[in-house]
Amino acid sequence: MKSINSAVFRSAACFALIVIGLACTRNQITLGGPLSLTISSNAPVSVSDSLVLQYDVTGQTLAGMQVLWGDGQIDSVAFLGSQTAGGRRPHLYDAEGTYTIRATAVDQYQGSTVSELSVTITP
Repeated sequence: MKSINSAVFRSAACFALIVIGLACTRNQITLGGPLSLTISSNAPVSVSDSLVLQYDVTGQTLAGMQVLWGDGQIDSVAFLGSQTAGGRRPHLYDAEGTYTIRATAVDQYQGSTVSELSVTITP
């Protein structure tokens, strides 16, 4: 049994070296993908309810995201070098109206990208 496990391990190690060798043939390793940011929400909501911003971000080394809610409030989210991130951020508006949410995602290698969303808050 020990020789079978040893043979399987050697085969797996050989396969890993072949794959790594193929990935490095151009002296370049690409991780993640092109920088992109998608946002959406559960709007319209009333003043007494929380608006929930949903986000999906892809990049190579994501640093974080800043959300300007359009009412003077700002939130930040740290991604700590992730290649993808997704989540939800709640926000409570003090007054009815139409607001523009502006989200900016930052990637350490690809710069930044911005996405905007108009939301309506009802009485």
